[in-house]
Amino acid sequence: MPLPQGPPGGRLSLFDAVNISLGSIIGAGIFVILGAAAAVAGPALVGSVLIAAVVSLLTGFSSAALSRKYPRSGGVYVFTREAISDFSGFLVGWVWLFSNIVGGATVAVGFGHYLSFFFPQLPTGVGIVIVAVTTVLIHLMGAKESSRFNNVLVGIKIAVLLFFSAAAFLHFQGANFRPFMPFGLSGVWAGAATIFFAYAGFARVAIVADEIDDPRRNVPRATLISIFISTVIYLVVAVAAVGVAGSKLLAGSGSPLADALGSIGMGFGSRLVALGGLAATGTVALASVLGISRLAQVMARDGELPRFVGRTGGTKGVPRNAVLIGGAAMLVLAFSADLPHIAYISSFSLLLYYAALNLSGLKVLRGGMRIVTGLGFVSCLVLMVNLPKLSWVVGAAVVALGALYQWGRTGRERSRRSDH
Repeated sequence: MPLPQGPPGGRLSLFDAVNISLGSIIGAGIFVILGAAAAVAGPALVGSVLIAAVVSLLTGFSSAALSRKYPRSGGVYVFTREAISDFSGFLVGWVWLFSNIVGGATVAVGFGHYLSFFFPQLPTGVGIVIVAVTTVLIHLMGAKESSRFNNVLVGIKIAVLLFFSAAAFLHFQGANFRPFMPFGLSGVWAGAATIFFAYAGFARVAIVADEIDDPRRNVPRATLISIFISTVIYLVVAVAAVGVAGSKLLAGSGSPLADALGSIGMGFGSRLVALGGLAATGTVALASVLGISRLAQVMARDGELPRFVGRTGGTKGVPRNAVLIGGAAMLVLAFSADLPHIAYISSFSLLLYYAALNLSGLKVLRGGMRIVTGLGFVSCLVLMVNLPKLSWVVGAAVVALGALYQWGRTGRERSRRSDH
């Protein structure tokens, strides 16, 4: 079947595609969730980052191969629908939407923390509202316009992370790594399961494949390039953060990198890192709403969601209703749970649909890729086991709700057909 020709606003380049992934990946994980991971792993947080990177890379190879086979918008939803069944595809898409709403809520809370760093008297909730509303307005402008904005923010946050690493290494203390594994190997795995959230966005570019130039070639390339770049940055920053501040300070902070430099009296550096935190959480919020709106549009087009959800507006072909619904859901959730809990729930949802991605790869890929996808599937399950029970309960409830919705929808369709 011919590929769609993209939105009227213009197609996105490989550079744009890589930045969509980097905008999704480099954000809450380093600037916010690093503290939650340090709380369970201690200085071995560095090992947690590496384990999460390996799991991401295995799944990234699967995603790249499936993107070449199915080069159209929808990502894991399309992969599972084509490789396994329509019902499985719906459930995976349903979980993906939920995880991105939760992920968007997580970074909205992080944005609020970093904004409060600049304005201590300002409630975190004000920052949450600002980032949610701004993100929706930017997306309503069109895909190319939001991509340009995202490219600028990605450049800012990478520059800030490089500055943080250089400044932290000047005050590096090896003693902060002793004892290296205070919570044992289980703590390292728990940290990896938590910080996997930081790698969540690498497959998001496949969701918008229709809007990317030469998607069969550029979507897989963007996926793998973004994982490589983010892994290098994450490892350097994690070593620098533990070395300068110690895992205990990081574990108690909602803005760990800014507080790390603040602990050595580097006020200017601390403010600069907080600015990077605003840029980073802002780009992940942008990517979350982008993913939610585009997948919801694809699912509505397939009849899996109500048609009005995918309705477009304006000259840019933006799925306006999906953008508004995604932004509103993200905003509501951000006010209803604390940061560690929504991070754990998001990580579970991410691992669940990435496991489905690898399972789809096992069904349709051949040769050495079957080994890669098999390892990716097992690694996702291992990290899921190391998440708190609450994330399993919420994840199971989300899947059950999705199944009930789908059974009800298909039942109504059968009833309508029989009436005619």
